[in-house]
Amino acid sequence: MKIVCDGLDLSDAVLKVSKALGVKKANPVLEGIFLKAKGDELTLVATDTELTIEKTVRAEVMMEGETVVTGKYFSEFVKKLENEQVELSLTEENLLKIKYSDSESEMQCFPAEEFPKTDKKVDENFFVMKQSDFKRLVNMTIFSCSQDDSRPILKGVLFEIANARVTAVALDGFRLALARADVSGFSADMKAIIPSRTLGEIVRLLDNDESDIKITLNKNTLMVENGGTILLSRLLEGEFINYKQIIPSEFITNVRVNAKTLSASVERASVLARTDRISIVKFDIKENLLFVIAKSEVGNVNEPVPVNMEGKDVLIAFNSKYITEFLRICEDEFIAVHLNSPIAPCVIKPVSGDNYLYLVLPVRINA
Repeated sequence: MKIVCDGLDLSDAVLKVSKALGVKKANPVLEGIFLKAKGDELTLVATDTELTIEKTVRAEVMMEGETVVTGKYFSEFVKKLENEQVELSLTEENLLKIKYSDSESEMQCFPAEEFPKTDKKVDENFFVMKQSDFKRLVNMTIFSCSQDDSRPILKGVLFEIANARVTAVALDGFRLALARADVSGFSADMKAIIPSRTLGEIVRLLDNDESDIKITLNKNTLMVENGGTILLSRLLEGEFINYKQIIPSEFITNVRVNAKTLSASVERASVLARTDRISIVKFDIKENLLFVIAKSEVGNVNEPVPVNMEGKDVLIAFNSKYITEFLRICEDEFIAVHLNSPIAPCVIKPVSGDNYLYLVLPVRINA
């Protein structure tokens, strides 16, 4: 193998694929980046068997071939060569020779045949939507994915496609986030549970909000192609929680509030609430005011936030983290907060429409 390519192109490609590098795997080759020179292209691939990222760049190929180089060191090294023309060649001793300017270095390689083969025959089902809408779905849900390894099915986001709409749902046992958007094309009604890590990497690949993204699925694999980059991921397998049974349909107290005003107040209260083990913030809703209350050894906050209120007064408490994380990503000027009692779930929706829903369980307190 012998090629010449632009250092910036190489660095960018290595940066993208290195997100899928295995860490301390039983098979050391999974800590490597696969390099394949063919035609007028250099293809780079990294995988940990759960997530695979492949990136192709233009190159002058003088000798075709393939090898696997240790990902961590190769990644750090080529970052220093962004302003260079880089020549890569494989020696008979299985060393990758890297030439740049008047210098050269060598790195030990793994045999290419030891690297797992990538199966890109993922064409059973698909859906197409605007990149901006896909990013919004991810941003509105991914923060509610579980981090608990004991419930791996909740470490992903459920995507349901039906009636030319996609519904994304994530929950962790304490809160539930749901977002909806239109799709411009889809092969059939379908469901898939996409790991949160995969969704984060897909969003990083996207760069043009006005263009479409095509997500291709089969029974247990997802594939996305964008700008010379291919991402493949295993889907989470199992039965997702029946989230529709969790969401109340009727409410006793309904509040309309400015989202930024409420967010700022809760953020301030959280500064003091943070000294408490579970960072409790209370909402005392009465007479068209929502009092944001926090008390701790450090001090206390009691801020009135104007609201439009219908229904009964209510005093309810939350883990401040679960409120602030939603309010930070909410783009609406006003939101609707729906309540039933101090021990029943709180549901936040848009004032009109059904583009999102956020449900959070309260913390039981002594009034």
